[in-house]
Amino acid sequence: MLMVAVLVGTGTAHADDAQQARDLFTQGNTFFDLGQFDKAIDAWQKGYQLKNDPGFLYNIAQAYRVMENAEKAIFFYKRYLANYPPKAHNRTEVEQKIEALQKQLQQQDQAKQIPPPGPLGPGNPVPSANPTGTEPTSPPPASAPGPGGLGSAPTTTPAATGEVAATSSELSGETAAPPHRIDLGAAIGFDTWASGVQGTADPSFALTLAGGYTFGAPTSTVRFRLGALFGYTFLQETSSKDSFTSFLIDPTLEFRLAQRVRLDVDLGIGVLSIGGINANSALLANSMVTVKGTQALAEVRIGVGAQYQLTSTLSVFVWPAIANSPQKEHFHAAISRVELLAGLVIRP
Repeated sequence: MLMVAVLVGTGTAHADDAQQARDLFTQGNTFFDLGQFDKAIDAWQKGYQLKNDPGFLYNIAQAYRVMENAEKAIFFYKRYLANYPPKAHNRTEVEQKIEALQKQLQQQDQAKQIPPPGPLGPGNPVPSANPTGTEPTSPPPASAPGPGGLGSAPTTTPAATGEVAATSSELSGETAAPPHRIDLGAAIGFDTWASGVQGTADPSFALTLAGGYTFGAPTSTVRFRLGALFGYTFLQETSSKDSFTSFLIDPTLEFRLAQRVRLDVDLGIGVLSIGGINANSALLANSMVTVKGTQALAEVRIGVGAQYQLTSTLSVFVWPAIANSPQKEHFHAAISRVELLAGLVIRP
């Protein structure tokens, strides 16, 4: 229980900065939609200082691209790819934009080196200031910039097509990594015997291995996980040791409580295998009955776990649970165990 309190407190300490970052992200989107790209960039830069989320870098690059500042757009696109662990989900799209911008810069450099055609071209005389003797004509007025930036730019901005807004989900609390749906976990702890044993029994070592696949967006408040569980513990008796091995299907509901804190509620259903029972076992109703071989019982296990995300791929958790099996013939009573486990989860 002490570990749970510490984990929740750590997650709350970052809540203010994360909320300010999300507010600045929203402000930047608003400025972008209004064509105020400098203000949008300023808001996103301030947000990135609070939360180093690559989504800010992507949006800054988008704004510079619309402003036709190819050099800065390329710089921020590259910083976005470099800071997106482990690989940006839209890497191909961003690399194509970088390539197009680099070609644009090359064309601009070439245009500067080639003299313009017409009277100022090579070998042509420089015309007089007013060859016709008439008043010089005024240059045509510059076209007003549209919502896409400069007057020649298309009126549809990346925001209208969802390019900027697409990264807003990255600031809802998750790190910028793509969703890791497969998980592998290992935990150790102890079991205590609530029923099923004649007399009393000491707590026993417990080991659990688990794996699963999670459905739903990483930013969702509630997600569903379908997993499997292998559990081991034992009952130490005077002359023998009864081994308990569980094989369960373990569906789970995941509740997102804070940026890095999650509550898991699982219901495991499967088989409990008990081996090593002899005639004097505390599990049996009386010593006159002989039970041979491994005994199989149904098992239902209810658990509630608190999980804290250390990185995008690694979490720690505590996991109390109750496991129950119905009374089997010749056994003393239904078997009920209370487990308390702690361990690590890896999302490759």
